Formats: sequence, structure tokens, C-alpha cells
Amino acid sequence: MRKWVLKHFNPDKDLTIDQSRVSVGQRLTYALDVNKFQTITEQFYRQIPESSPLLGKHFKSCAVVGNSGILLGSRCGPQIDSADFVFRCNLPDIEGFENDVGTKSNFTTMNPSVLPHDYDGIDTNTSVYDRFLERLRSIDNQILHIPGFVAPGGRPDVYFTLWMIRENHLPMILTLQPRETTEKMNALMGFKTKRASSGSFLFALAACKCDQIHMYGFYPFGKDERGRNITYHYYGEGTCTTRMLPAHVHNMSEEYRTFQMFHRRKALVLHTEPCQVLGGQG
Repeated sequence: MRKWVLKHFNPDKDLTIDQSRVSVGQRLTYALDVNKFQTITEQFYRQIPESSPLLGKHFKSCAVVGNSGILLGSRCGPQIDSADFVFRCNLPDIEGFENDVGTKSNFTTMNPSVLPHDYDGIDTNTSVYDRFLERLRSIDNQILHIPGFVAPGGRPDVYFTLWMIRENHLPMILTLQPRETTEKMNALMGFKTKRASSGSFLFALAACKCDQIHMYGFYPFGKDERGRNITYHYYGEGTCTTRMLPAHVHNMSEEYRTFQMFHRRKALVLHTEPCQVLGGQG
């Protein structure tokens, strides 16, 4: 699996833009609109890493945690926290769900769309601002990954997040996904989609950096195998029960089948059942 992933995706250069490869004043274009660009400012340059924070790193066991409602009632929290390195998708809520999703996090992605979807676009005079700041603070000195050069529409949200990190002197390590990574991930996953999901990206990253991979919260369907209704996310009041993004944006069902294939081949473990049963047995 690692050899297959490395044909398309190399985390040492495809994880983040870094100071060794860009310069102040350089224009960076977007994956979905190469006619739009963003000029690197001095502030922006200072916030990106000198090199990939995962350069030369390798881990024995990793947990890749998605956000499907399949996690509710799973009691997978302790098992997730036992991994050497934990990846999480799209700045998810953790507080109140610790028994099911754990508390440990080493690498968290944040799509720019998280701001309008989960934080009402942010108003600096409201409690929503404080809630977003509290969530950023919880990352502490771990890695926050933003795919900042996918679509130009997300530029204001990216720059607001960078401002928040600067203004509040947050100690996190920031990585910003290069434009080219979007095309490489689409080629890697091999099915028709506008762009590969954050889950696909974390799967590829874990395949390169981890010996044992356990994936949780990756289940794109509205009902489980027992007929139980499954929410789109395990968190969020009023979450749609059966909502799925159109396949031309993120082809979640094909992505899930890819993970199932590697599960059957014992290249990873895809968890869709509770992690514990009555009596505490795994």
C-alpha cells in the first residue's frame, strides 16, 4: 500500500509549502482556478514551516479519525488514544464525545469551509469568535493542516485563521497544502471526483508514515448494517441524517470502498462496529 501511495503522494514535499521552496512576493495559484493567485506576504511567510514537520518521522501505530455519526456510541475513545499518533479531520468537536472519539490529537485538518459551516463565518464581536478561538487553543503545539490553495473562495477564511493564530500567539505548527497536492490525491484515489476528501488525504499520509493504521468514523451512508440511522457527523446540533456531498465534490462511497479493499487485504483496520462489547471485552 505504501509503495502504491508513494507513486502519487510524497508527504515530504506534498504535505505543505515551506520556507525553503517559496519567497516573499511569490504568487501561488489555486488548484481549482489557476487564474487566481495569492501573493506571499512577510507575515504569511513567517507562519509557514521551514520544512515539513513530519519530515523523517515514522510511527508504529496511528489512528485516523473521521467524523461520521457511526462513532456515536462506539466507545472507541480509549482505543484511539492508545495510538502513537492521531490524525483528525476538519477541526471536529471533541468535548462531550471523549468516550467515543478520544481526546488525543497530533495532526488536525481544517478546510476553509469549516468557518462558514460550523462557526457562522465568525463575527469578532460574538461568542462564536470565542468558541473558534477555544477550539484553536485546544490544538496546543500540535499540527494544524489547512488545504489553503484548493479554491480561491476560501481565501478570506484561511487568512482569518492565520490572523487568529498570530493575534493570539497560538503555539501550533501550521502546514498549508500546496496546490499540486489536490491533483496528486485525485490521481491516487483513482475515481471521478472534484477533489479528494480530507479523509483520503489523511489515509495517504498515514500510509506513508505509519506501520499500523486504524481508521474510525469513515462511514458515508445514512444507515448502518443493522438499520440504525447514522448522522453525517457525530457532532453538531441539527446535523442532517442522510446528507452526503455530491459525488462530483467528494465521492465518499468510492472512497469507502477503497478503504474496505485495504481492510480486506489487512493493510489497515477499518472500524465500523463498536470497539467494546458488554463486559469490557474488545
